[in-house]
Amino acid sequence: MNYFAAVVNEDEIRASTVIPPYNILASFHYFKKKQELIKDCVLKGYNVFIDSGAFSAENSGKSIDINEYCRFLIETGVKIYAGLDVIGDARKTLANTEFMIKEYGLDPIPTFHLGSDPSDLKKLFDYPYIALGGLVFSSGTMRYCDEVWSIILRDRPDMRVHGFGMTNIDLMSRYPWYSVDSSSFKGCKRFGRQQILWNEFEFKTFSEEEYLALLEQQGYNVEGLTNKEKWFLYDFFSVQSYKVYGAHLKEVNKIKNFDYLTAQQKLL
Repeated sequence: MNYFAAVVNEDEIRASTVIPPYNILASFHYFKKKQELIKDCVLKGYNVFIDSGAFSAENSGKSIDINEYCRFLIETGVKIYAGLDVIGDARKTLANTEFMIKEYGLDPIPTFHLGSDPSDLKKLFDYPYIALGGLVFSSGTMRYCDEVWSIILRDRPDMRVHGFGMTNIDLMSRYPWYSVDSSSFKGCKRFGRQQILWNEFEFKTFSEEEYLALLEQQGYNVEGLTNKEKWFLYDFFSVQSYKVYGAHLKEVNKIKNFDYLTAQQKLL
């Protein structure tokens, strides 16, 4: 399933939940003072995935208080959430996950960061659901992902795997993810360009001008729209592309043979 990530306000949540499935990923770092909004989403039956936001916090020179994070999860009533990860430290990440279980009775999803030693991945095999982080695409990412997935498929093929920040289409389609999240649906208002599902489940990148022309074709009076209304439409139609593509991959993966991954050689 696709979670729509980095939602930071009610408009982005609304654009992601007009049509089912209702899957959103929100960061504790951004929403820790918006408990009522998250609780409202839970009460509406949305599938809310909470990430600690440790990466964003680190980039802004801040840290996440694990006790505050745990209390937030309990207060909001969310059912799907990641453990508090420590970027670049697999042992501390696992220790935080175990702390959340032991001290608060929570059921967090532990994260394995690409670039960590594969032996640390095997320490997570007692969990039914894990997440892979650090998936910013580079020339070596696919090779590393191949090795990680070969271990998972050989040793724990029934384990559910989430891909954090899975914006790369090739990586999304290459592996049998249980779920992924992405903020790419916000590309048009952030960067002036947007990927849209186009022609037999392939994505095409449109400039903002081309995107506005598509909205005109849908019958919208683009000249009469406020920026807020345009941004909502950008998000809404982009979300639909990823929902359709996610549903497509779910069906394809039911019959897809992933032997090309289990035959991979070990990392150098």
